[in-house]
Amino acid sequence: MRRVQTVALRLFGERGFDAVSVDEIARAADVGPATIYRNFGTKERVVLWDEYDPLLLEALARELKGGDVVEAARRALSSSLAQVYARDRLRILERALLGRVTPALQQASAAELRLLRRAIAEVLGPVVRDRLEADVFAAALVGALEAAIDRWLDQGGEEPLPRCIDLAFRRLRRIGEAQKP
Repeated sequence: MRRVQTVALRLFGERGFDAVSVDEIARAADVGPATIYRNFGTKERVVLWDEYDPLLLEALARELKGGDVVEAARRALSSSLAQVYARDRLRILERALLGRVTPALQQASAAELRLLRRAIAEVLGPVVRDRLEADVFAAALVGALEAAIDRWLDQGGEEPLPRCIDLAFRRLRRIGEAQKP
């Protein structure tokens, strides 16, 4: 899957997302189109696919034992991202930049973020009051992650993504603390 994604990203970079077909990706990656559809489902998922969400969810479940949800999420993101950022920084940046300028990827990404929010809410379920609180926390966490990625992209990837995430989650924590009586 990684090899197919790498080939696809090269083709998208050369010709644009809309100008490249799944058949062309398959030929360039030396696989059949059915393999791409079976493993990714859509051309958009070829770009959006990654192996990071399971790492994040596992790390979040571990970190929640410490209490504070925002801090647990910050630590979980930091630890799970540390495992992949050094190796995949350029690929992550390439995918994110492509997603920022491609309407079809923006729409597909929004759907992926909803799924991530639901998965985070499931992990949070045992440590919060009810489903609504889990959903609200999960939405805030995903929003902070999106803001961090936007900051990273706005700076062309120059500021390290882990630092952007850390700053965004510190801001989120500060908002929560300002609401305490």
